[in-house]
Amino acid sequence: MSAAFDHRDAGTPESVWRASELGSVLEVAGPGPGDRLLVLAAHPDDETLGAAGLIAASAARGAHVRVIVATDGEASHPNSPTHSPAHLAQLRRAEVRAAMAALDPSIIPVFLGLPDGHVTEHVGTLTRYLAPRLDGCTHLVSPWVEDAHPDHEACARAATAVMENVPEIQHWQFPIWAWHWGEPSDLPWSRLRRIDLSLDDLARKQAALDCHRTQHSPLSAAPGDEAMLADHVLAHFSRRYETFVVAAPNPAPVSDARYFDELYAKAADPWGLADRFYERRKRTLLLAGLPRERFRSAFEPGCATGLLTAALAERCDRVLACDVAEVALRQTAQRLADRPHVTVERGQIPDDWPAQQFDLIVLSEVGYYARDLSVLVDRVRSSLTPDGVLVVCHWRHAAPDHAQTAEAVHSALGGGLHRIVTHVEADFLLDVWSNSPSSVATDTGVLE
Repeated sequence: MSAAFDHRDAGTPESVWRASELGSVLEVAGPGPGDRLLVLAAHPDDETLGAAGLIAASAARGAHVRVIVATDGEASHPNSPTHSPAHLAQLRRAEVRAAMAALDPSIIPVFLGLPDGHVTEHVGTLTRYLAPRLDGCTHLVSPWVEDAHPDHEACARAATAVMENVPEIQHWQFPIWAWHWGEPSDLPWSRLRRIDLSLDDLARKQAALDCHRTQHSPLSAAPGDEAMLADHVLAHFSRRYETFVVAAPNPAPVSDARYFDELYAKAADPWGLADRFYERRKRTLLLAGLPRERFRSAFEPGCATGLLTAALAERCDRVLACDVAEVALRQTAQRLADRPHVTVERGQIPDDWPAQQFDLIVLSEVGYYARDLSVLVDRVRSSLTPDGVLVVCHWRHAAPDHAQTAEAVHSALGGGLHRIVTHVEADFLLDVWSNSPSSVATDTGVLE
């Protein structure tokens, strides 16, 4: 990152960020019961500025939280006439301990004591330290690699390097100084995610921020002891949410059966399709959106356990259902054994897309796995009849195994088709499109 900044500059006003789309980026759920969160900070106070809300919320929800601070921040006041680097290091360690106690008393921070301002020279050491401590970790949080502070960037690089052998861990990076020197156009918007903070989370974060007195208050009235974090800088960290740059997901592709086989090995119904009211209601809404009483031929890739397939079979002369997981195929075949007009096949989409025409294609909770949406779009277009209907339904929240957002999937698939139904909720999108522009009322004779 080539950006240069001075913490004493006026910087970008918080009003600019509040006027941006920052508060509307995709919300994600933080770690909860059974999760293990490791927060890596470059300096004492980084963990509080960038992730105190996440830490407090995660601990309150039952996640195990560890905090590692790479340096002691002893170089924050290089010209101080009253505080030596060693004294500052002691104070700043104590401030982190107090801040973590304000967030959750069970969090005992670990200090590595790397030289402040020179973490770049110790990335290897940091990586080797982190590697054995990722066992069981679900979330690794670090400063943003493009924050324009060399220590922040070095911590991000170490975190990225150590995760090469454990890609299942989610890596979230928090900007700190980018809010000061940057403009909205400097952020990677497609990778931004937010954690909303409750009033209690926000209060705990403010209490933790108050602990870092060496940074937001003068050490003394003498020149060189000025506060490092002025009020206009601290304003960036009083938001009702925290923002993270989420590493580009690297999920197993839809065609990788091993990924889904592992899910079914853990549970016969990994998504609770049969038992959850949420799933039953969503299926009801999807079926209600179908613009015809009957269809000639339907294709449902990613049929899972066949619950939606069974409902489609009631309204279609022929149904082809496919999935990549053997367990899912067995469950679907068993469920539909008495429906000879339903064919259940193992299929790797989009590679094994059938060479048939369908007047109904249902893509429910599968499109976000596609690495290249253009391929999926081409497959759909090539097999949809001139009067064909496309139904698309997807979870809106971010997930580590999703290569695409619901919005991206629906935008790509709906291009050039006539919209029949759009249903938008906080949790999912449901769209129904058709190659035909006619409405349900026209098709059924209500309108002449």
